[in-house]
Order: sequence, then structure tokens, then C-alpha cells
Amino acid sequence: MKKKCVLYVVNIVSILAIASAVIVLLSVVLTKPNDVPNICGYSVFRVLTGSMEPTIPKDSFIIVDRVDASEIKEGDIISYFSQDPSLGGTVNTHRVISVEQTEDSIVFETKGDANYTADNYPATSEVLIGKVVFVSHTLGKIVRLLSNPLIFFLLILLPMFGILILNLIHTIKMIRKIAKEEEEAAVKEIMEMMKNSKENKDT
Repeated sequence: MKKKCVLYVVNIVSILAIASAVIVLLSVVLTKPNDVPNICGYSVFRVLTGSMEPTIPKDSFIIVDRVDASEIKEGDIISYFSQDPSLGGTVNTHRVISVEQTEDSIVFETKGDANYTADNYPATSEVLIGKVVFVSHTLGKIVRLLSNPLIFFLLILLPMFGILILNLIHTIKMIRKIAKEEEEAAVKEIMEMMKNSKENKDT
């Protein structure tokens, strides 16, 4: 009974892991050019610099809600495609220190909490990704660890492979058990038929 419960839990975990991987893969494949993957309107990033410390330490895991630009207000932390030529259009995450409405767009002046001055290039609504709604330094460290191919293989792929092998063995055993039970039932049925036939002849 205990073994069955363990296998049941393992199967559930395996299904959830595979389903999550498929969802992430689809979100990446279906992402439009010049955009970032998102699931149900949320994107995830790992912060690579300390410009937002101590609010967002380096290597933190963040979740960004893809809200409309009109919902962003002063004090919010946003992620956007940087217009700074030196950053090459990479994603930047800084705090909004002022919001200006123009005829064509909404302009956000941004600044890293750890920086002394505001960013040289403001963010506009066209390059906005969304507002940061969740920060976790611990999850960021885990993501960084799993980004190592060797660690990913040892902690994810190897256990998953082991689970698949165990499930395969369990399935083969069940098939053999069912086949044996069906064979025994067939033999029993034949024996009953032979017995009934003999009784009929005797009468």
C-alpha cells in the first residue's frame, strides 16, 4: 500500500513537471518577435545586476505583470526594453520616478535604487513589459543553480529518467499480472466446460 502511494505521488509530480515544461516551451515558441515569453500575462526574469539593491538583490527571481502603461504610477518598479544603446535593447528593471503623458506615448523616467542618478534614456509605453509584482532572492539562486547544465542534469533530468524507468517496470509487471490472470481465467473456464461436458455424457 505504501509503495503504491509513493508511485502515485511520483507520477503526479512527473506529470506536473512535464506539463510545466510543455507550457514554458509553448510560451517561448509562440512569443512574437521583439517580445518576451509570458504565461497568462506574467513574465519571469532573473536580475543580473545590483542596480536595484537592496529592494531587488542581484540574482533575484522576479515576476512581471504585463499591465497597461496607463496603470503605471510613480514609485512602481517596471521592466522594459532599454533604449540605452550601450545595453543593446536588453530588458532593464528600474523604479519609476516620474510619469509624463505626451501626445503619442507615456514616458517613464526611471532610476535604479542603488544608482545616484536617473537613467539617461527614459522608457516609453511602447517598450514597457510590465510591473514587478513578486521578488524572491532565494528562487533566483535556485534558477541560477539550475541554469548550470550539469546541475540541471543531476537534479532534474536524471531523476525524471529514473521515474520513467520505474513507471515502465511497474507497467510491465501490471501487464504480466493481467495476462497471467486472464490466462488462469481462460484455463479455469476450459476446465469448467470440460467438467460440464463430462457430466452431461454421464447422464
